[in-house]
Amino acid sequence: MLIKMSPLGLTTLCSLAFMSGCSSLNPPSHSEGNLNPLVPTQWDNAQPYVNSDFSTQLLELVNNDELSALVLETLESNYDLRQTALRLQQADLLASQSSNYLQPSLSTSYQASHDKSPTINNNHKLSLDLSWELDVWGRLADKSSAASSRAQNAQLDYLYARNSLAARVIQAWLDIQYRAEIINVEKQWIVSLLDTEEVITSQVLDGSKEHADLDTARAATERVKAGLVSRQQQQLAAIRDLNALRGNISKDHQISSHSLPTVPTPILKLPGEMVGSRPDLLAAYQTLLAADAETSVAYKELLPKITLSASLYRSGESPNALSQNPSLWNLVGGITAPIFNQNSIETNAKVTALKAQESFINYEKKLVSAITEVSTALDKEYYLTLQEQHYKDAKEYSNSSMKNYESLYQEGASDIIALLVAKQSVYQSTIQLLQTQQARFSNRVSLGLALGMGV
Repeated sequence: MLIKMSPLGLTTLCSLAFMSGCSSLNPPSHSEGNLNPLVPTQWDNAQPYVNSDFSTQLLELVNNDELSALVLETLESNYDLRQTALRLQQADLLASQSSNYLQPSLSTSYQASHDKSPTINNNHKLSLDLSWELDVWGRLADKSSAASSRAQNAQLDYLYARNSLAARVIQAWLDIQYRAEIINVEKQWIVSLLDTEEVITSQVLDGSKEHADLDTARAATERVKAGLVSRQQQQLAAIRDLNALRGNISKDHQISSHSLPTVPTPILKLPGEMVGSRPDLLAAYQTLLAADAETSVAYKELLPKITLSASLYRSGESPNALSQNPSLWNLVGGITAPIFNQNSIETNAKVTALKAQESFINYEKKLVSAITEVSTALDKEYYLTLQEQHYKDAKEYSNSSMKNYESLYQEGASDIIALLVAKQSVYQSTIQLLQTQQARFSNRVSLGLALGMGV
C-alpha cells in the first residue's frame, strides 16, 4: 500500500510502525551463545616430545626444495582448487554489492504514449527517479552483514582447501619416497636370496646338500619377487594419483636419490588457539553468523517498511517539447506492512531460524571433530614412536640371528628353512621400520593440519 501524505501524516505512521516493531518478537541468535564448554583448556594426551619452537607452515616441517616446488605447482594447477577459486571470486563479487542494500536507488526513464479518447493525445515523459527504503529496523544492515559473512566463509573455505591439498601432496610425496626405499630393500633381499641359491647350488653339486634345499630357496625368492612386482604397481598408481593432483597426467615424478625425508613434530597449540587458527572452523562460524543475520532479516520482514521516493521529470506532447516545458517534481513517503501474507512470512522466518540452528549444530560438530582429530593424531604419534623403536630392536636382533644361522647352515647344524626365515626376518623388519617411519611422518603432517598449519 503506497500513500501520499503530509509530513505530519508520515510522522504519525512512522510512530505506529515503530510501536509495531517493538511489539514483534526478537529473532533467536546462536552465534552469541557460549561455545567455550566444548573446548578443553589442555590436551589430555600431549607428550613432552611435541615441538614448541617450530614454524606454523606445513612446508617448513619437511623443509625440502623439491617438495616445496611440487606443492606450489599443485596449488596452481589442481582442478578442484581452481574451481573453488572461481566460487570465491563469485562470492567476492556478490559481497561487493552488499553495501548497496543501504543506498538509495537512482534510475532514469523515458515514456511515450499515444491514445485516442476521443481525441488523439500524445505524451512524452523523461524522468529521474530516486527511491530509498529507510532502514529503521536494521533489516537491510542484517542483509548486508549476511552477504559479508558468506563471502568470508568462501574465502576461508578456499584457504582450508589449499591447506588440505598441500597436506595431501606432502603425504603422497612421503609415501612415494618411502615406498621407493622399500622397493630398494626388496631388491636387496632378492639379491641376497639369489646369492643363497648360488651357494646351495654349489653344495648340491658337491653332494653336501639336498636338491630340496635349492627348491625351497628358489620358492622363497619367487615369493619376494611377487611382492616386489605388487609394490612396484602400487608405486606407479601412487605416482599417477599425485600427477592427477598436479593437474597433468603426462608428467612423471622423479624419485630423489638423496636421503629419506624426515618430518619434525609441529608446534602444539592450546585447544583455544587451535580453534582460532583453523580455517574450516572459522568458515563454519561465518556460516553461523550469516544464518543468524538471515534469520533476523526473515523476522524483520514482518515489520512495516518505510520508503521515500522522489521524481524529477518533464512531459510534453512531443520530444521537442520536453526541452521547452518546465521541470516538475514530486516527493512521496510510503509505508507498507504485510496483512494477508503475514502467516506465510512468519513461517518462512521460522524455517530460516531452524536453518540457523542447523548451522549452529554443524559448527559444534566441526569443533568436536577438530578436537578429536588433534587428540587422535597425538595418540598415533605416541604409539608410532613406540612401534618404531620396537622395529629397530627387531631389526637389530634379526641381523644377529641371520649371521648365526648363516654360520650354522654352513656347518650343517641348521637347515635351509631356518636360514631363510632369519633372512626374511631381517628384511621384513627393515620394511616394517620404513613403513612405520612413513606413517609417523605422515601423521605429523595430519597433526599440523589439524592444529591449523597451512601454506
